[in-house]
Amino acid sequence: MKKEIEIEVSARHIHLSKDDYNFLFGAETPFKEIKELSQRKEFATDKIVTIVGPKGEIPARFLSPFRQETQTEFSLTDCYQIGVIAPYETEIIDGCADIILKTSNGEIHRCAMMIAKRHLHASPTDAAELKIKENQKVEIAVETPRGKIVFDDVNVKIDKNFQLRVHLDTDEGNAAGITDKCFGSLILDENDINN
Repeated sequence: MKKEIEIEVSARHIHLSKDDYNFLFGAETPFKEIKELSQRKEFATDKIVTIVGPKGEIPARFLSPFRQETQTEFSLTDCYQIGVIAPYETEIIDGCADIILKTSNGEIHRCAMMIAKRHLHASPTDAAELKIKENQKVEIAVETPRGKIVFDDVNVKIDKNFQLRVHLDTDEGNAAGITDKCFGSLILDENDINN
């Protein structure tokens, strides 16, 4: 079974808890939406946090809404740049690396950096149609002028607010040669569908 799904390349960013936001930008300081994201109720804001590691620092944009825990999502290349060894995870509760978050208001230490595993967002309706389950691993084939590449171990994430999209980080997007709007093929074999 094959299904065409839009691919999105996700640049480095940060999700903040409300307490950490208030510390870094000031209690109840408003933020502005600068770009709506494909996932419902999510958008990029005008607020930037500097992420500091042993070898340097790099900016990351705050994405709304607030999260229970602060979480930064970087590519492996970003991590190399600032000297941080971060784990590949799907949620911050699974693992993280220690970093410093800094703004003009001050800085705080957090165990909050991870490299987000490639993943597929799906609504319950999408999941039922595709016969996929939460945390299932699927394959996505992408073909660009650079050639064809198959991403294995794409983690399925299901939520009522999700739009059907595959998220790759910038390293993966560059490896595939993705430079514009792009679609990939979800590949499921009979064993995936029947299990």
